[in-house]
Amino acid sequence: MLTVLFSWVVICAASLLFGKAIVDSVYKNRLETMGRPDVYIVTGILFLNVYAQFFSLFYKVAGIACTILGAAGMILFFIWLYRRFYRKKDIRLFPGCAGVKPSPWRILAVVLCFLLTLLWTTQSPGQYDTGLYHAQAIRWVEEYGVVPGLGNLHMRLAYNSAFMCLQALFSLGWLLGQSLHSLNGFFCLAALVYAAFTVRLWGEKSLRVSDLLQCVTVVYVMQKSYDLASSGTDIEAMLLILYILTKWAGFWEEGEKDGALYGFLCVLSVYAVTVKLSAASTVLLALYPLYLFIKEKNGKAVTAHVAAGVFVLAPWLIRNVIISGYVVYPYAGIDLFHPDWKMDAAVLYEDSLDIKMFARGLRSAAEYDNSLTGWVPGWFLSQNMGNRIVLLAGVICIPVLLYLLVRSFRKREYALTALISAGLVNLAFWFFSAPHMRYGGPYIYILVVMTLGTLAGSGRMGFSGAGIKILRIAAVAVLLFYALPYGWKVTEIPQMEAKAFIRQPDYLAWPATQYPVENVHIWMPDEGDLIGYFAFPATSQKKQLETLVLRGESFKEGFQHE
Repeated sequence: MLTVLFSWVVICAASLLFGKAIVDSVYKNRLETMGRPDVYIVTGILFLNVYAQFFSLFYKVAGIACTILGAAGMILFFIWLYRRFYRKKDIRLFPGCAGVKPSPWRILAVVLCFLLTLLWTTQSPGQYDTGLYHAQAIRWVEEYGVVPGLGNLHMRLAYNSAFMCLQALFSLGWLLGQSLHSLNGFFCLAALVYAAFTVRLWGEKSLRVSDLLQCVTVVYVMQKSYDLASSGTDIEAMLLILYILTKWAGFWEEGEKDGALYGFLCVLSVYAVTVKLSAASTVLLALYPLYLFIKEKNGKAVTAHVAAGVFVLAPWLIRNVIISGYVVYPYAGIDLFHPDWKMDAAVLYEDSLDIKMFARGLRSAAEYDNSLTGWVPGWFLSQNMGNRIVLLAGVICIPVLLYLLVRSFRKREYALTALISAGLVNLAFWFFSAPHMRYGGPYIYILVVMTLGTLAGSGRMGFSGAGIKILRIAAVAVLLFYALPYGWKVTEIPQMEAKAFIRQPDYLAWPATQYPVENVHIWMPDEGDLIGYFAFPATSQKKQLETLVLRGESFKEGFQHE
């Protein structure tokens, strides 16, 4: 527990320091809006992740990477102290929060969220994919940075989520003697604290779209409680999408017309793509700030935001090519490079098909039918009753949202048009690519709350007076429904081992055997496909192992296939 807390302090301090330095420099004339802790932290996380990816191109992401980062952070901190206290400049820590005093119930909610999230993160990773390949992917970054043709060892290692580099940066194994897996817990805590301090469930300006989206964020975190200690990529990607949509809705509700503020969120959406490819449709939001910049004839702003997007994408794309030979894996549509380590196209096709089959609940390729009538009925019936109700609610909301989309466009409320479009396109992308509830279930929640929040704000379809009260009661009831099992974690404290109060439990391990490949050995699980962190390097892909060839004398030179 103490090691988790220590890692959170390090992550928070680093993201605040670098995020504040970037935001205060780039948005120095907009600090009343941008000078807030949430903006600083999310900007810092983006920068730190890009830094970790660039660093991995040259060396392993471990002690040296952290030392350089720590030295730079100390310099930034002393510069701030010098300007604040020696030069007597009026430099507030959070200039966007001047005069804001949170109520006691909000402070209590934050304390409870902190304690409960700490408990949920102080456990062994429970997510299946962490044992399958997440832990191995992180260790490759910790040990080697990036390795050519790594996807030839295990196809799942070619997914190359930016999250893996960030987790390697903050695993702190070089310092603590243990690779921590606390990053998702930090993201969830940050999301809960942000919601606790800003959500409005009552009052004149309450239960707007942004408030309901924050409720979705809280529900999502509590649904994922058993995954907080895992190193999966779903949590960060979905929390980024929810944060972008929440801030976007807030700007629209306040009548904001500053393209730079919306542009900031669009750069975040590009970053979300590097974490998980399923976030790609969120980038469509960029059309609105582009419209504002063109209207203002502000070519410099367009160039600056495009450059920022390229800066965020560049290390991820480079790592993609190095690891798999493809610009975007597992999609062969953009096939620009032909290095000797390039993965077999048949493996790429098989992996892409496996993702779709798993998401649609199919168990063999013979069952695969890409027509809607071929897979939708079985997929829907395979869902539990709760998911079926949510899906039906989403279907009902789609025509209402389409009506609101047309109405907002005609009224030239283009920010709302972009918001609704992003919600609909996100859902469509998820549904037609990999419609597993784990991957994108919240997209349906987003549609529902967008519908309810927009109607409540306009007073249409009975959403005024009694309708608002019913909506408020329903929102509180849903939050309590998920908060109670999340809080029930405290009952497990007496059963916790004494060492868990000091150290976070390690990654799980499974029995494995070494197999020779030329002059080296590769681990394979004795049963199933779970391997964990400690048997390294490892693969559960026997077919790939049989055709594996080293490019040189060591793992650093990478892998090829026969």
